[in-house]
Amino acid sequence: MPMTMPMTMTMESLNETEILIKHGADSMSFYEYDYESDNSSKPAWMIMHAIGMTFSFAILLPFALALKASHSSLYGLVNLLFLITISTSTAFSTIYKKLTPDLYSHSAHGKLGWFTLFLIAALSGYDSFRFLQKAWTWYKSTNYKSLNSFKVNVLEDVDRAPPSNHSQAENDNIPLYETTHLHDYDDEADSPASSDSRRSEMTLNDDQPEHLAKLNYSSLKLSWKERGLAIAHYLKLTLDRTTFPLGFAGVTTGVVSYSGICHATYLNGCLAHLIKGGIFFGYGLLTFGRYCGAYADIGWAWNLTPRRSLRNWKARCVSAEFVECLVIFTYGCTNTFMERFGAKAGDPWSMKQVQHASIAVMFFFVGGLGLLIELRSVRRLFGSYRPDQPNPNPFPALAIGITGFAMASHHQEYAFAVSQHALFGNFLALFALCRCSTYALTYLSPITSERPTKPVTELLASFFLSAGGIAFMFSIEQFTFAAYRRGFAHLMFLLNLVISLTALCIFCVALTMVVKSWSARESTGSNKGLLFDASEAGGEDDDEGVDGVDEANVHQHDRLTHTHAQSHSHDQPV
Repeated sequence: MPMTMPMTMTMESLNETEILIKHGADSMSFYEYDYESDNSSKPAWMIMHAIGMTFSFAILLPFALALKASHSSLYGLVNLLFLITISTSTAFSTIYKKLTPDLYSHSAHGKLGWFTLFLIAALSGYDSFRFLQKAWTWYKSTNYKSLNSFKVNVLEDVDRAPPSNHSQAENDNIPLYETTHLHDYDDEADSPASSDSRRSEMTLNDDQPEHLAKLNYSSLKLSWKERGLAIAHYLKLTLDRTTFPLGFAGVTTGVVSYSGICHATYLNGCLAHLIKGGIFFGYGLLTFGRYCGAYADIGWAWNLTPRRSLRNWKARCVSAEFVECLVIFTYGCTNTFMERFGAKAGDPWSMKQVQHASIAVMFFFVGGLGLLIELRSVRRLFGSYRPDQPNPNPFPALAIGITGFAMASHHQEYAFAVSQHALFGNFLALFALCRCSTYALTYLSPITSERPTKPVTELLASFFLSAGGIAFMFSIEQFTFAAYRRGFAHLMFLLNLVISLTALCIFCVALTMVVKSWSARESTGSNKGLLFDASEAGGEDDDEGVDGVDEANVHQHDRLTHTHAQSHSHDQPV
């Protein structure tokens, strides 16, 4: 494993003549205009814009969506603060543009920023309007102003939608069950015996009499209007979550525009590094979220899919490994033919192009192989299909690990560039090692609980993958050239920078998960600990209830169904 990285040659200098012939002269950047020229504008406007936008998308937006998912009364206030902050930051940017010349023509940052702003206004504007309307009504109608009256009249229930007919009908058919029994069930769910009883109960429910099935599900049929509202609801949830990658893209393109990089001949290389590195970085954060319990309701938190999810679309949801393989396969089948973008007809293949294309071909077939073994029909043919157990799939780790090994010895023209590629290559290889360790641990100790198991190897894997993504984005040519020219071409500087940024981003994700679990506990009065189960602490879907009593009712409903099925077992074979 190539864990050693070559020492940076501090006495090495750039071949400026070769760079000038190959890429041409660099134009002045906004940074150089603000800090290294006599015609400096007011960089304070840009500083306030950058701080405001970063704070909005890294802190306020995740907090707002977390509070909304847990039906917290604080959602309206945080959402309004987010809209105010992002609008103010946009105003700062507009003032800065009026004071400076256009040094980066055809920049994608402005267009992407306005699109994101309008999308956020469309998604969150109505909620903020309702909050302001409630606040104004309270201000005009209440003589005695106090924090408690503001909380009761404005914050509480400002965001809570009435239960849908689906959930109401389901609750009407479920007898009330005491909350204390929920903890008994949780204790049972952690034992191997409960796994066997769980499978037996599922079998009985699958073969229950027809009249019992009608008793359970007849009231859950939805009208066309309700189906349309449900589709619109999930569409809005999807659009809400697209604001995260849009915000990340906005921050990235903002850094590119302000630093004046990725021009002309640098464009294709910049796009490749920023997009691929961004995917690794984002999936590392997603992996950390799964470690904290996110998506436990569909079995993505290294847990058994909860029985309450087996009655809806979540029972048919694909695994997290399927998504990983799909991304790898898509990248491979597209990048195999995109490597020659920018090359002229008849140009010979360079060494870098051959190396990149070979990695793309590997992603193509390894991702396809991973998708193949994720198919339930294929696993049934192999005799390895177990619906109650996750399916170990090492091919995503294999593809990323081999990529790390390859990048650690990638051909580069400068020693510091070699060190950069070795750094993120080793991070990717460490991710693969941690993921394989997770499969080894789950093989020795199979998953038997519906709770997130939180393997510590995945905690490390998420950190390594995010760090590898950031180091990948820092390995663009112009960053390397700038490091040489300014005396920062040292591996220790880059390593500390990458680790610091990774720790900061993962800290923000952890803080968001804590806020989500806390708000769910506060809004439902549940006595569960923090980060017990993201699906129970608000879930990933806004239409799911988070009340412990409701969940206990579901468990009691399952047990009554089991008992009813057993009562008919003499007449109806199982």
